[in-house]
Amino acid sequence: MRKTKLNKVGKQPISKIQRHSCKECNKIFTYYFYKSYEKSKHKGIFCSSNCYNIHKRKNAFNFPCKICGVAIYTQPAQLKYRARSTCSKGCRSILARVLAEKRRVEEGYTKHQLDRLARYSPEAQNWRISVFKRDNYTCQLCEVRGAYLEADHIKPWAYFPELRYELSNGRTLCKKCHNLTKIGYKKMREIYEKK
Repeated sequence: MRKTKLNKVGKQPISKIQRHSCKECNKIFTYYFYKSYEKSKHKGIFCSSNCYNIHKRKNAFNFPCKICGVAIYTQPAQLKYRARSTCSKGCRSILARVLAEKRRVEEGYTKHQLDRLARYSPEAQNWRISVFKRDNYTCQLCEVRGAYLEADHIKPWAYFPELRYELSNGRTLCKKCHNLTKIGYKKMREIYEKK
C-alpha cells in the first residue's frame, strides 16, 4: 500500500499549494493548505506569525481609553469578560468617580451616602472640636488627659437627628471608655425605637 505524502511535521497530508499576498506586508508567499486548516480564519492571509501579530496589534484589539484617549492593545478576553475600558489604574479610578457622580445625579443620594455626608460635614467637625474644648480635652469618665479622645453622642446619632449638633448632647471620652459605653444595634433599637 502506498503512503500519503506528509508535511514537514509529519502529521497531516497536504491537499493543495497556493500563492498568496500577505495582508500586512504584501509579500508573495507560498501557502501549503493542510486539511486541518480548513476551518481556520487566517488561512493563507499572512506570510508569518510576525505579520499576523503586527496586524493584530494594529487593527484587531486596539481601542481608545475612555479618559485620556490613548490607543490601547489588549486581549479580546479582557474586553469581553473584564469590560476593560481604560489604559491604566489611574484612568480607571477617574472613570469610576465620573460614573459614580453620574449615577448620583441620575438616582440621587442613598440613605447611607446622606448619613456619611452628615457625619463628615463641617458642622459635625465643629461640634466635635467644641465638645473637646468645653471638656478641656479630658475624658469625662476616667478623667485621663492626653489619650486618644473621641466625641460621644449621649443620645444616639441615628435616633435623635435634632440633637446631632447640640453641644449639650456631647461628651469627651477616651477610646477605652467609649468602647465600654457602646451597646449593640438590637438593644439600641429596643431602648430608643418608638413602638
